[in-house]
Amino acid sequence: MLPADDYASLVPNPPTRFGLTELRDAYIDAVADEQIQRPMAAERRAYFAGLCGLFELDLPTSRKALGRSRARYVHGLVLNAAKSLLRTRSPWDGYLEAGALLGALDDLGIGEAHRSMAVELRTTVDASRSQHRALLDLLLTALLGEHAQVVFTLADLEAAGIERAVPIRYLPD
Repeated sequence: MLPADDYASLVPNPPTRFGLTELRDAYIDAVADEQIQRPMAAERRAYFAGLCGLFELDLPTSRKALGRSRARYVHGLVLNAAKSLLRTRSPWDGYLEAGALLGALDDLGIGEAHRSMAVELRTTVDASRSQHRALLDLLLTALLGEHAQVVFTLADLEAAGIERAVPIRYLPD
């Protein structure tokens, strides 16, 4: 349970420095928006395209955009990794309030066993998501080459006319 005044841990401040991590996260959001249109998809797409421009990277977000270049094989793997990450879920994803469900499971006599399994599965899902992000970081680092260590500031984004967009993880399911 969070203390009543601990809102910062729920929605952290947006970044003020933009490097590989922010590019990766913007890419994941763009791929997700290709699959399911959500509010502010155009803004997230523009943000992702702007970051790609700063990093001098053309990164397709759909199969039809892979093209015929030699990089299409690696681009395809990057796309597959992002889609796999987006599919990595648990049965409890999407529940905002599960009190009634937990009560029903307790009434069935499986509440404690369920909680134990939920913790184990959540740990596994979190580890898988972390590994997916690490794979994307590895692939993007290789594709970016010497640009992989570049970090842009908020002033750099503003100078390029790039507006930060609300990441999908902050939108309700």
